[in-house]
Amino acid sequence: MTDPYRTLGVSKDAPHAEIKRAFRKLARQYHPDRNPDDTAAEERFKAVQGAWEQLETPDKRRQYDEEQQMKQAFGGMGGMPGGMGGSGLDDLLRQFMGGDVHNNLHSKVGLVRPHLNR
Repeated sequence: MTDPYRTLGVSKDAPHAEIKRAFRKLARQYHPDRNPDDTAAEERFKAVQGAWEQLETPDKRRQYDEEQQMKQAFGGMGGMPGGMGGSGLDDLLRQFMGGDVHNNLHSKVGLVRPHLNR
């Protein structure tokens, strides 16, 4: 995910009106109607639109900012012991519980029968 502030060319402490102006300016500049058959402009327009969707209301902006603070505080999971590097929940549980989490859980509740060597 790219930084919506960077995409819109505004600072993280920019007032809402400035963010809105930047979005409108860039949306007009890269709009597909103004740039027919220009795939680069179309991709840029989509990025600008996505950035605006993340910052368009105070609640969405606050949520984005809080998520970024959490990622920074925990190093995007890469800063955790064992170098999680953004792994999924299975990997996290596997690291702390050991082995194959799903099979271990299911076999303990009788959902998976262990294979017997014959």
